[in-house]
Amino acid sequence: MKKIYENALAEYQKAIKADPENAQAYLNMSMAFHGLNNGRNSILAARKAHDLFQKKGDAAKAVEIRAKLRELYKTYDIKPEDFK
Repeated sequence: MKKIYENALAEYQKAIKADPENAQAYLNMSMAFHGLNNGRNSILAARKAHDLFQKKGDAAKAVEIRAKLRELYKTYDIKPEDFK
């Protein structure tokens, strides 16, 4: 399973390199990091996805990601202020 997540990360990174505003790629990357039990990077990618979806005016997706972020913070016992 680890190899699947690693391959997915490589693809999402390519997509982001081609389009740095690709919010969905950041969200997918967050889930791949989560699959690798890499909480910090999962949260960072989800936060970037949230910011990009907000910037695009997709409020529904931004709300969905905020809920996912709450789960990630709890799962990895990380607080938002740990990133400042």
